[in-house]
Amino acid sequence: MKYKNRCDVEEKYKWDLKEFYKTDEEWNKKYKNTVENINIFKKYKNTLNNVDKLLEYLEHYMTIRCELLNIYVYAYLNHDVDLSNSKYIQMLEMATELYTKFNIEIAYFKPELLKIDENEFNVLLNDDRLSKYKVYLEDIYKEKKHTLSEEEEKIIYALSSTFDSYQNISSSLLNSENNYGVITTSDGITTNILLSNFRKIKQDANEDIRRRAHNKFYKVIKQYQDTEASLLNNFIKNNTTLSKIHKYNSTWDEYIENEKLTNEIFASLQSACEKSINVNQKFYKLMKKTLKLNVLHSYDTVMKWNSSKNYTIEEAQEIVVKSLSILGDKYNEKLKKIFDNHYIDYCPYKGKTSGGYSYSTYNITSRILMNFNGEFDDISTIAHESGHNVHHQFINDNNHSWYSNQSTIVCEVASLTNEFLLANWMINNSNTKEEKLIGLEHILKVYQNNFFGAIMEGQLEVMMYNKINNGEMITAQFLNDEMNNLLEKYQGKTINRGSYTKYMWAIRSHYYMVYYLFSYAISVSVAATLADKIINKENKILDKYYKFLSAGSDIKPVDVFKILDIDIESEEVYLNGIKYFDKQLDNYAKIYEGGK
Repeated sequence: MKYKNRCDVEEKYKWDLKEFYKTDEEWNKKYKNTVENINIFKKYKNTLNNVDKLLEYLEHYMTIRCELLNIYVYAYLNHDVDLSNSKYIQMLEMATELYTKFNIEIAYFKPELLKIDENEFNVLLNDDRLSKYKVYLEDIYKEKKHTLSEEEEKIIYALSSTFDSYQNISSSLLNSENNYGVITTSDGITTNILLSNFRKIKQDANEDIRRRAHNKFYKVIKQYQDTEASLLNNFIKNNTTLSKIHKYNSTWDEYIENEKLTNEIFASLQSACEKSINVNQKFYKLMKKTLKLNVLHSYDTVMKWNSSKNYTIEEAQEIVVKSLSILGDKYNEKLKKIFDNHYIDYCPYKGKTSGGYSYSTYNITSRILMNFNGEFDDISTIAHESGHNVHHQFINDNNHSWYSNQSTIVCEVASLTNEFLLANWMINNSNTKEEKLIGLEHILKVYQNNFFGAIMEGQLEVMMYNKINNGEMITAQFLNDEMNNLLEKYQGKTINRGSYTKYMWAIRSHYYMVYYLFSYAISVSVAATLADKIINKENKILDKYYKFLSAGSDIKPVDVFKILDIDIESEEVYLNGIKYFDKQLDNYAKIYEGGK
């Protein structure tokens, strides 16, 4: 399916956002109403030591926060499917400003709550009427040393209101404003090179086409490398400054504390990775052999190892449903809602943001954005993002809104487990060697990208923050050099990287999601273990999984994983994941050479 713009896309392949607001006019009415409701917060100032007033404040807060998030997400989603539409650019700016106003109006809350004597606070906390807010209030009280005065917090909220603009500018440059030229593919079709189809083009069977597309794309990225580095420098500098203002030693310490994680988790993760770099290089050697290449270039690394038929969206939906049926009726009832209610926006065209995501609010089931090109990878994207969607449904069904925001590390297990189950289904339900290899290829790429790839790029992110902490500036030259060093370490001599691959940092949106990359590495290790338990029908594993999916953010991530009998502080879980990956490399080689 080739579309020039959104108007060409059939309605059945677009998401339905009417659950948020039926029209833009209704959005505007809710916006104005929310502006008025935000002003109500003034009346609760200097009253929070009273249980009744505190309860009133908390209930009003969640009502407004839910509406505010709906306002923001509606504008955000409409903006992402048409990045050049000025109406939704303005609506997104309005929603962002409203968030700032909201944060300024409630800036007194934490400082005022933290002025309360500890004994008096405990009396409030033990009142039955506040029972559902207990963990939330306890967490705030633990932040006492990091909370500033009301006036200081107001200033910070006002200054930080523009932080999203760095990612938005980068996204607009990469997806809408940059002209990467055109390419004629092996099937004779001339197409614009876009960030959303760049990966697809580099899967062309013709090496010359892959090379020219790669060089055309990165030649433009090279031209804007200083702009992208400047955006990252300012984003990270602002984050670092705010962390220090809030009396954290670093943004990393703030991340660890806010996410309720431990340094032991990341020490175990990186220790396991460092011991196993050779397994990552084994992956690239297998890739070179499978692709029958004398030299493996960077522009070859996203190629399909095996020929694969194209799938329609309807076929993709059917495969996802079948592959996840192993999760039982309780799970699949929620999965069915995604397709029945048009929760997914499927199709690519110029002006739509690249990649894929699932974005939810407190009281509305998430919407999924993707760029469907008919490949098996696109089926996997549906399975992955549907995992987030169903997880959100489980959380909302079992928790108060206060606790519906689960840790990224927990959320990614819900999505990556689906990818492992999808690949396993392909291996076990395929009639041909080629289809079995497609399933195995997918497992290998999911693991390699989310473990070794994520840790490598996460380490670059750590270097960026260290650079700023040392009072230095992040430059394109610094990022190019460090990217080169990391690629040399992780890939060794297995790949001819050429002169352009060092710019790959410039197209990574994850750097605007603080330390998000490490989450994938932890999650893929757990997901591999969990999928194996489900496939082997371990006793009561589905009951444990439903309980895991239903856990709210009032439970620490480490304890949520213990529901599955998995300890993420132990190096063992990561070494086991690597062993699983290594075993699948051997399985692939065996089948490829003629085994079953």
